[in-house]
Parts: sequence; C-alpha cells; structure tokens
Amino acid sequence: MNISKIWRVSFSPTKTSKKVVDAIASGIPGVERDSLDLTYPGKIETRTFTPEELVVIGVPVYAGRVAPLAVQRLKVIKGNMTPAVLVVLYGNREYEDALIELRDIAVTASFLPVAASAFIGEHSFSSSQMPIAPGRPDSVDLASAVSFGRKVFKEIGQLQDFSSLFKLQVPGNIPYKESTGPIPITPKVNQTACTHCGMCIPTCPGGAITIDNDLIMDVERCIFCCACIKTCPENAVSIDAPPLQEKRLWLHENCAERKESELYF
Repeated sequence: MNISKIWRVSFSPTKTSKKVVDAIASGIPGVERDSLDLTYPGKIETRTFTPEELVVIGVPVYAGRVAPLAVQRLKVIKGNMTPAVLVVLYGNREYEDALIELRDIAVTASFLPVAASAFIGEHSFSSSQMPIAPGRPDSVDLASAVSFGRKVFKEIGQLQDFSSLFKLQVPGNIPYKESTGPIPITPKVNQTACTHCGMCIPTCPGGAITIDNDLIMDVERCIFCCACIKTCPENAVSIDAPPLQEKRLWLHENCAERKESELYF
C-alpha cells in the first residue's frame, strides 16, 4: 500500500503531544509531510483525508480520558478509509481509557487505526519544586517514537489494502470511566508580578485569557492545561487552589517511577 502524504495532527497545549507526533512522522522517510494543529481556535480548519494519506493523531490525557477540548476539536477532521496512527500523552500516572476512546473517535470519523501508542509527557502540574515526569518526552521517548513510525510504515508497505485489517485492540474499558468534568477554578495570577506582556494569551487553547486593567482568566473556558504557567516569563501564574496543590503533591510522591511508551499494532 503506497502512502502519498503524512499528516501530523495534534492538540497539544504544552507541545508534548506534538513532539511525539512529529517524531513518529520523522521515522517515515521519503514521503511528503504536512501538519494540522487543533490546539488554538483561530487556526482550526476542517479537513477530510484520503485513503492514500496517513494521519498521525496525538492528544493529551486528562484524568484517564482524552482531553475534552481535544474531543471537540477532533470533530473537524474526517477520514475516508484513511489509515491513522493514534497517540495519547499522559503524565506518568495512567492513561486508563484514553487510548480506546481515541480509537473509537477515529473509527467514528472513518479512519482506520493501524497502530496506537501511549507516551509519557511532563505532567501539566509539574514544577521545579514538585517535578512529575520532568523533561518527558525525552531523547529515549523520541527515539522510541521514531522507531515506532518506521515500523508502522514498514507494516503498511506490506499490505495490499486495508480491507483485511482487524479492529485495532488497545487497553481500556467500555463504557469509559466517568469524566471528572471541568475544574471550577483557574490558575492564580499575581497581578503585581504580571507585566501584561501578553505572552500567555496566544498559548491558551480555550481563549480564556484577556487583559484589562488586570490579567483575567475565564473559568468557563480554562481547561487547566497550565500552558500559561509554563509560558509566563515572570512566574506570575501558578497553581494555588489547595485541592490542586494536594493533587500535585500526590502525583509527585506516587508517580515518580519512570514509565515507558506502550505500542500497539
């Protein structure tokens, strides 16, 4: 089966999912590549892919499920018996039902999942004081992703067509675990430290940040991806709410042991 083009599709507020998607695609030599970023509302475009294209789809895991905003953004892409490689990124705890959920989303959109993977990315709540999978995906992860892409392409090249493929089996439960729902708080802004540079505004996938006299975060739009925290040059944005501080501490103490990527064909 010949592939004419590889598409890198990602929802990636802190760029970890995108890094792995790009690495997987880089393992496939000699094929034209393009990308579609679903992270930011102003850049989203509807697209239908052909059977001759290969789409690598990467999303982050939130509490064992595909990030809810990613689920919404994925609705703009459609396949046409299009082969797809699925990627979920999780913060070294568990990905639970996220991969099987992403598989079902892809199948419903007329993609044919030929392979899937779960990689580790630095947790959104990670900090220098309480690191949670710091620096992931690292060089080992990215080398694994490149090798994975190479193997996927080799397997596809041996197929005459995709009609004989069985449904890709991945870990997870149906029905999926119950979603935790939106977090009814936002990161805290130290208005004294904030210089109104505006660097956080374009990094917010929900369009939740505006500047008036102060920096304002819309609790209904904030998905707590923490991209604003990681972007702020003045360290003026932080996790302050006690429940999230407790969760961060638990993750730091209980999710320190290194986990490795899981690959499925």
